[in-house]
Amino acid sequence: MTAPRISALRELAQEAELERRDFLYEATEQLRRFVDANRERLREIGPVKLVDDDQDYLLFHPVDETWTTRLTYQDPADNEWYDEEQVIEAFSEIAELYNPADIFAWFIEAARDPVNHLLPADELAAEEELVEAGEEDWESGLPPTQQETLAAQRLWQLADAYRGQITEQQKQVLREFASNAQEVLARTGDLLLLDEVEDVLLLRSDGRFETSLDLADLPAGAALTLDPHRSGLTVTEARVVSEFYDPSDVLQWVTDALAERYPAVDFSAVYE
Repeated sequence: MTAPRISALRELAQEAELERRDFLYEATEQLRRFVDANRERLREIGPVKLVDDDQDYLLFHPVDETWTTRLTYQDPADNEWYDEEQVIEAFSEIAELYNPADIFAWFIEAARDPVNHLLPADELAAEEELVEAGEEDWESGLPPTQQETLAAQRLWQLADAYRGQITEQQKQVLREFASNAQEVLARTGDLLLLDEVEDVLLLRSDGRFETSLDLADLPAGAALTLDPHRSGLTVTEARVVSEFYDPSDVLQWVTDALAERYPAVDFSAVYE
């Protein structure tokens, strides 16, 4: 097999891996948004057995927002098949194991056949009793200073978690902007966003970026094999740029660059 074909296949694999990561991120966020938006309904419904057949098993627990799945494996010692249940907390892991489209379809199927998908009333009542028993306010017996410390830790964790969500959302916004801007960038041409001694950032007419950043230490595929429009720069995608620059700053630099290039244009006007 010739070297160019192997090289092309490796480059294709790198692109496929980047697209796979994007797909999993978007699928994870879609599933998380669905659960967040319907949290009260889900808790009123109780645990839902989404699927239970020879191939798949998935049970959603709305109170603690965990997923119980079943791993089927063959023990080499006796060649017998065994089932082992595992509890998964992360939405990203579920998106890896199951297609979110299937999960949504299973919720629809559960509504059509609730008898076979919802826990019986007696089992649900027993589970609710266990949850209520475990929700006893054990912190009330702690000294006030320790209660305040625990509260501060939880508040920090909550703020950090939401900050992380905002950061990921901003990265996704920059990727979508670069993708949707290709058509108009082909007419405006390259935009120089930063032009400093050690910090240069160029938005290319094809929606990609050129940067003076050293991407050698990043995973393969971060630096694209395309020739840069400016010597000394490296071509990369919006997903990489968002790791080094605040996406909102990058978008501000785009508007600033346009205002500087076209001072006579009224950018507040809308044209069909």
